Amino acid sequence: MNAKTQHIWQPESGITDFELPWQEHAASEIESIRKIWAEQQERLKGTSQLAQFTERLSREWAIETGIIENLYQIDRGVTQTLIERGFQAEFLTHGSTNKPTSYVINLLRDQQDALDGVFSFIKQQRPLSTSFIKELHAALVRSQDHTEAQDPSGKMIEIPLIKGDWKMQPNYPTKNGVVFMYCPPEQVASEMDRLAAMHQAHVEAGVAPEVEAAWLHHRFSQIHPFQDGNGRVCRALASMVLVRAGLFPLVVTRDDKNKYLDALEAADQGNLKPLVDLFAALQRAQFRKATALSENILTAGAGLASAMQNLAKVAAKTKEARQLEEKKVFEYSAALEQDLINHLESLRPELQQVMLSLDARGAVFVRRSTEATSHYYWGQIIENARVLGYFADTSNYRSWVTLNMTWNRRARLVFAFHGIGRPFSGSLICAPFLEFRDLDGDDQAHSTVMPVTDEGFIFFYNETLEQLKHRFSSWREKVITVALKQFGESL
Repeated sequence: MNAKTQHIWQPESGITDFELPWQEHAASEIESIRKIWAEQQERLKGTSQLAQFTERLSREWAIETGIIENLYQIDRGVTQTLIERGFQAEFLTHGSTNKPTSYVINLLRDQQDALDGVFSFIKQQRPLSTSFIKELHAALVRSQDHTEAQDPSGKMIEIPLIKGDWKMQPNYPTKNGVVFMYCPPEQVASEMDRLAAMHQAHVEAGVAPEVEAAWLHHRFSQIHPFQDGNGRVCRALASMVLVRAGLFPLVVTRDDKNKYLDALEAADQGNLKPLVDLFAALQRAQFRKATALSENILTAGAGLASAMQNLAKVAAKTKEARQLEEKKVFEYSAALEQDLINHLESLRPELQQVMLSLDARGAVFVRRSTEATSHYYWGQIIENARVLGYFADTSNYRSWVTLNMTWNRRARLVFAFHGIGRPFSGSLICAPFLEFRDLDGDDQAHSTVMPVTDEGFIFFYNETLEQLKHRFSSWREKVITVALKQFGESL
């Protein structure tokens, strides 16, 4: 019985440009992330904290890009040690990886060196070329001498890996009885020339970086020009686009793998938006980590000269301009808070019936903070920020909206609005959590706090309110859905 085939690369057209205007795919928050990160980098220039952050980010990229491809497996605890302390063989203890230690360490170093090569390429301001892509591939697979292939009988065998040159034989993997058809070897060179030319046209047209990174990644994967290592090259090229625009490298972790593969499959079907949205989410994740840098410098006690220099840079932005930034994002927060209240109130009648079915005194009500109560939940906010991986700043702005439910227990869904990172840079975050309050045998109240999302909603002064409300609406629905599910499991 012949296997079914699925054409990832279309023989009739080859790679194509955007199916829709690229603006329809763009993520409105990315430009704000770029601007605020640029300001923070300027403040932190020359500090060890910024250098360490950049180094750790490149190590994480190097580790995870190989795990995604199943080149090796590394335990999570050991992964964190390697990120923090560097690629040393002694950190790979027995049983922490499934491949020989020296092989894994060499791959990790190759992959980090390749990313460093991408950074150097960006500094040279050279246009993307097929020769650079070949150089990049050779660097990524430097320590990998073999790859797997199918022989005519369908048996998997090891064959020598061609490094830094296009494939000579078709590389059509079979999964669940389906053969996935990429670009045939005889058309790879011309398609890669087209890819580089189309990318340059997008650069000149000002295509948003998150959109271009997703497009370039996907179209490259359709061609699949190398015998092996295509995924690693994809993510390096996407990182090139993002870093060149002043953003973070594309770090797709093992936890992101299913979303990543689903987004690529959607792109194969002509819908690039899920891949763009994933890349935007990964940028937000790195931005949250970056917000802790200034705080780390403060707590570490940076030298006086460095502190004075950073203070001068911060003061260079006029007080009036900073107040305008603050005022705008605070107004945005108030609008989102009211939007949230309206939505929660629309859900209240149905929830009230549920509470009454559990307890005759059951009740549901929505509350919003006042100036006198805005300090409530401070401890929970700090702990939730630690779990979500950012520094919570409640000194410039703090507010909350709660959905409260009472029966024989008490529960509240808290949406906390406050600053992210320090000093304040015109960005706020809405970070939700679910809190249950119960009485123990001695009638002493105790609370249990549960996260309801792995990502708070970050918003910026230089977005539009329309864009914000559109982004907030879909995020809010996911959070409430998760919270109500967790609430149902507690009954």
